[in-house]
Parts: sequence; C-alpha cells; structure tokens
Amino acid sequence: VKRAWRNESPLCLAVIDLDRFKSINDNFGHKAGDKLLRYTASIALKRIRTTDLFARYGGEEFVALFPDTRLDAAYEVCEELRRQIAASSFHFKGSPVPVSVSIGIAELGDQETLSKLFERADRALYRAKHGGRNRTELDR
Repeated sequence: VKRAWRNESPLCLAVIDLDRFKSINDNFGHKAGDKLLRYTASIALKRIRTTDLFARYGGEEFVALFPDTRLDAAYEVCEELRRQIAASSFHFKGSPVPVSVSIGIAELGDQETLSKLFERADRALYRAKHGGRNRTELDR
C-alpha cells in the first residue's frame, strides 16, 4: 500500500470466498474441505502473476493483491479465475463436488488505508453473495 501511495500506482484487492463451503464440509467431510482449499489455491496460483499476492485469509476466504493494476484489469483476472473454478471438475472419493466462488474487488483510493480497502472489497463480496453467488462484484 505504501509503495502504491509513493509511486502513485494502482493497487487492487480482491476478497474471494468459496460458495457454500460449510455444506461441502458437512456433506463430504473436512478432508474434502481441506482438499478443496488446496485445489482452489492451486488454480489461483496458476492464474495470477508472480508479482501478485494470493493468500488464504481465513476459513474459506482468500485475498489477492494486484499491484500496478487498475480495477477493470483486476476484474478480468478475477472473472477468469471464477470461471475456471466453476468449470473445474473437483472430485472427492470419486464423487463430483460442485465448486464456485464469489469475489469482491476494490481499487486503492488516494491515501486510503489497507483496512478501508479491504472493507470496500468485502462489501463487494457480500453483494456478489447476495446477488446469487458465483459472481464478481466491484466497489467503485
């Protein structure tokens, strides 16, 4: 964030949440949930640039930081990631498990703090969840 302020360069943050993760844990067990978390991360790490940051935030949430990236470009990356996850064929013990993610994205404003940026991306995520899941929403 400080580098983005100093260089006056764009920075986007995405909050990514596995849809209906609790029901996957309940129906298939926690081992399936753990495997799904690793599977989702492996797809994301193949999609994002090495200069981006992707990390598990907690539970079934991940965050991605996209330095030197405007909101529309971050949206394209996240939409592609969302589509890849939804089209993937995740199986556990021979059974197919439907998987999707909801994503909220925000671009850092002038002198905005990381916590405020996260708040805005999280709000966009909740709009994606309430809009039917398996969606990407922007906070402009």
